[in-house]
Amino acid sequence: MTEIDVSKIKYNIKVVLPSGKIFELIGLCTSLSWEDQRGGIAGKANIIIANTKIEEGYISDLIKLCSLIFIYANNIEVFRGTVWDWEYTSAVKKELSITAYDRMIYAVQSKANSYFSSGKSTETIIKSICEEWGIPLNYRWKSWTHGKLPINNKSVSEHITSVLDEAETKLDSKYVALMEKDILTIKAKGENENIFVFNTHNVINTKDKLSLQKLVTKVIIVGKAEDDKKTPLISSVNGKIEYGILQEIVTKDTNKSLEDVKKEAENILKEKGKPEETIDVLSVDVPIIRKGDKINLNAGNLKGYFIVEGVSHNASKRTMNMELVRYE
Repeated sequence: MTEIDVSKIKYNIKVVLPSGKIFELIGLCTSLSWEDQRGGIAGKANIIIANTKIEEGYISDLIKLCSLIFIYANNIEVFRGTVWDWEYTSAVKKELSITAYDRMIYAVQSKANSYFSSGKSTETIIKSICEEWGIPLNYRWKSWTHGKLPINNKSVSEHITSVLDEAETKLDSKYVALMEKDILTIKAKGENENIFVFNTHNVINTKDKLSLQKLVTKVIIVGKAEDDKKTPLISSVNGKIEYGILQEIVTKDTNKSLEDVKKEAENILKEKGKPEETIDVLSVDVPIIRKGDKINLNAGNLKGYFIVEGVSHNASKRTMNMELVRYE
């Protein structure tokens, strides 16, 4: 496991100018942050730059929409993206504010219709979607054999995540999907070998919240109703009913066996069958930490291994905020 020395971190930002020249922005940067959002698939960066005149012209004239942006920490690339939002303020500070996203933003903002016949694996379906949309793919996760999948009027990113989410309910594994140097990487959560240690020396604040709002303690399995008749009850699976009955319904159709539906019910209880815990940790920055990484934490009431569900790096303050779940 690895300790952190925040004093040794050196950040850098590079932009590809219209001439093709690569220009370093860190000396002009007044604010820098980037993040892997929880529940999102496109990485995001926010940068504020002083509108200085360089040899080629003013920064605001050189950095345009779709300009390529790279962020580094100790010469390691931690973000690569495209300028998506551009705003220049010509007040006293004369600042250029940009928001950049990695290339998955195109999949987030493009809608499509798809249909996949029954019997295809998760990996085969994801490869098909990525090939159609020109998304380089590194698939390192498990697969499930799916039933027929019509996906209509959804974003391309939702096509990808809906297939992965269905597989995750069937598999004994959690996935993370994120861009690594313009390649969509799909892998198991917590597979990182370099595990960083967080404790009272490098943690600034922790917050731990428990809630019963999304708890499920019982799942009933029903068949399809005939005409206007009541849907028939086939089976049920109980969870932590000591919290009371909080019920979910799973429908068995002709494409699913009873065994598959029971596994789906068990996975619902595995996912939602205990009080929801929300964990936020503010610490010194570790720029290479990404969503899906496993960390070791011993601060406040939080002890053990955790998975990063979302992370926001603030280079200006040399801090980061992590949204965590317990590693199981």
